[in-house]
Amino acid sequence: MSRSQVRLLLAIIVLLPVFLLGLFVLAGRDATVWSADASAIISSLSAERAKKTQPIEDPAGHMAAFYQALARTAMKQPGAITRICHFGDSLIEMELVPGPERRLLQEKFGDSGHGFVLGGRPKPWYRPYDLYFEPHPEWISFDMGDRNHRDRRFGLGGATAVAYKPGAELEVGTVASGRVGKSVSRFEILFPIEPTGGPIDVLVDGKRKGVVDTSGAGYQEGWAELSVPDGPHRLTVIAERDKIRLHGVILERTTPGVVYDAEGINGSGVNTYLSVQRENWIAQLRHRNPAMVVIGIGTNDTYYQLDISVYVKDLKQLLMRVREALPNSTLLLCAPLDRAVKQGDQLITHPMTPKIVAAQRQLAKEMGIAFWSAYDAMGGEGSMARWYNASPRLGAGDFFHPTPLGGEKIGEWLYWALMQGFATYLEQHGLPGAAPPRPPDPLKKVEIR
Repeated sequence: MSRSQVRLLLAIIVLLPVFLLGLFVLAGRDATVWSADASAIISSLSAERAKKTQPIEDPAGHMAAFYQALARTAMKQPGAITRICHFGDSLIEMELVPGPERRLLQEKFGDSGHGFVLGGRPKPWYRPYDLYFEPHPEWISFDMGDRNHRDRRFGLGGATAVAYKPGAELEVGTVASGRVGKSVSRFEILFPIEPTGGPIDVLVDGKRKGVVDTSGAGYQEGWAELSVPDGPHRLTVIAERDKIRLHGVILERTTPGVVYDAEGINGSGVNTYLSVQRENWIAQLRHRNPAMVVIGIGTNDTYYQLDISVYVKDLKQLLMRVREALPNSTLLLCAPLDRAVKQGDQLITHPMTPKIVAAQRQLAKEMGIAFWSAYDAMGGEGSMARWYNASPRLGAGDFFHPTPLGGEKIGEWLYWALMQGFATYLEQHGLPGAAPPRPPDPLKKVEIR
């Protein structure tokens, strides 16, 4: 070997670690965590581990799939996006908990996009956090709470939008300022392919990109994808004729990070979710393929005549449906908040609330899935009354919703619980191997032409 070759080899040996370090820094510039070393990730979680919160109950180690996905994200492996689908009622629909939770996770691990948003506004208060979202009134939304809607195929989020006349328009995109939500690099449009379908014009930043045709002889769920340079963008979809349906849009980036879908529908309980077309929802879950599904229901099941044994049977059926769809994903059951009712001039806990919490906890243990109790986190019996009387107020005047500030607290507590469990998992198991292969996609991809 010549002297010049030796000098070149020495230069490579000296400079290669510096170069690799620079790549890690660049990869992690949008998030707190970046490392290929479990100890460094654990160290970065010291602040979260010091917080007092209600722990996640997981004796069977069912959180492993989520923690492994999050570890790959923290390691900044290419394409390592940790996706979470949070289903529930109005608490989730209004993003009172998912909104703060998404911000905390994305600030820690990276913003990989807002995630799923409905194709219309089923209720006036459906206003997703950190997202430009403007469905025009020509899109009429039907959600799974509408029992008169005979076609129980509502897509992933439990609601579908129908164009009642040509020119129905939806605008969705990034926000100009804020902690997260300022960039996107791919849009995904979800819709049914059916005889009443038709052409949908697709525009990005006001420029026409093509048409996606949602018509078909039979019925099938479909999706279309559009990639854009990573950055601020706005997608516009316009139905060229009436009766075209749209389930929603997904906003993501290609950089490693977290995506947190909020898929709640007002008034939902166990039977609301069981009322949807089973195979349709399973197909949507498999297409989305999240690392973790969070089921947060129970408040709307709290009524005096509730038969707990029937409730447990129905809830198990719903949870088994999720496990059938996603056998390799984490399933986290979240107990409801405390619910207060008036007794004379006093506010007391609804007598069915602690029974539902206990039933959910026991069922989660029997099924070997994870459980987290928002009821216990906020203080258990009598806590909603205390939250309502707090200054500043944490509980709303209906005595079962939190205020936005109360929602932030619940989101923080769940985030801290997840991070504490994550750190413990890494201490016990170290870093995971390669990600498992993605299962076959049951939805049909339609090209934008």
